[in-house]
Amino acid sequence: MCFLRFLAQARGTLGRHLAEASPVAWAAAPDVSGRKLHLVMGNESCDLDSAVSAVTLAFVYAQRHREHDYVPILNIPRRDYPLKTEVGHLFVKCGIAEPVLLFRDDIPREVVQDVNVILVDHHVSPLAPNVTEILDHRPLEDSSPSFKQLPTLCQLDIDASVGSCATLVAQRYLAEEQPRSTSVAQLLHATIVLDTINFAPAAKRYGPKDEAMVQKLENELNRKDAQRSGLFDELVAARADISKLTLTEVLRKDMKVLQTDRQVVPLAGMPILVRDFVEKSGAEKAVREFGVESNLLVILGMYVSPADGQVQRDLALISLSGQGQFVQRVRQALMESNDPKLELRPHEVDTRFMGGCLLRQHNVQATRKHILPIVKRALLEWEADHACDCDEVYFFKEKPQLGLS
Repeated sequence: MCFLRFLAQARGTLGRHLAEASPVAWAAAPDVSGRKLHLVMGNESCDLDSAVSAVTLAFVYAQRHREHDYVPILNIPRRDYPLKTEVGHLFVKCGIAEPVLLFRDDIPREVVQDVNVILVDHHVSPLAPNVTEILDHRPLEDSSPSFKQLPTLCQLDIDASVGSCATLVAQRYLAEEQPRSTSVAQLLHATIVLDTINFAPAAKRYGPKDEAMVQKLENELNRKDAQRSGLFDELVAARADISKLTLTEVLRKDMKVLQTDRQVVPLAGMPILVRDFVEKSGAEKAVREFGVESNLLVILGMYVSPADGQVQRDLALISLSGQGQFVQRVRQALMESNDPKLELRPHEVDTRFMGGCLLRQHNVQATRKHILPIVKRALLEWEADHACDCDEVYFFKEKPQLGLS
């Protein structure tokens, strides 16, 4: 079966297992054919790596393990798909139309616990008891409560040395002769090129496996590495295209959330610098809409120069409730971090946007996955000092109560 036909039939496959019209009836009389449903799910930010890893791995497994069914799920509500501009761009380029895709809200909650789950590009999930396999390139969070709920036989492939989860999927795709798909090869190739910043030495976002997989994919596609630059520029432009998004949607475009029993801290990742964002008309209104009910907002900006691929990063810390001491505590933790050292300094042009602090990040190799644990530790220390008895921080990538619907 070709890749595009597989995606077009995924909804029917899901319907046979979940009986969309009557989830209760399905639960009462489950399918007894012996075919097991496996949901292949990316993380809740649904960036290009997450989305591509889900759809391509599901296809590969569906063709190799025909005794069971594999269905890819984009782990966001369908309404948020237009925010993922680089995903939409590459999918359309490869012939994938939005109507054939399945999203988190296509899965009835009543029956989601009765299926197997394969996680890609993350390894902490509320579905942990159902997870049978994990492919991820993020630092291991083995202290997370949900990680400890993983079944004993769950297969783990967590490799922080690679720059892209698509590299781990490509290893499986290329390990056997079948299946073969030009669309799959194109999706994996493009994703690795983007995630590794086109193998820019200054960014240090790649390892030997990334290089090896891209070269093998280019051999399959009959491409030369000289063509990577044009592809990278195209994808960066698509990711940075916010022309059809409101400023609130720009903040939601790539959002993750830190949460404890008493604190909710959204972290927004933007394809533009925070310095440029705060100068836009309506920026303050957008930030207030984005961070309603939150004591602290962390906004991370990144700009990739189309001329030479140089990366710039900055960040902002803002408290909508006026908790200046809380902001300073997190700022101090970020400034003093040595693992990694972020090399944060004030912007050349100082701004007191909404009473927060805006810092230029000179260590451009440090990403949100490095910054998030630092904020987590500062949050726990603050709560401990202020008689908060909560011991654990739970990670969520989206929280409807934030007023983001």
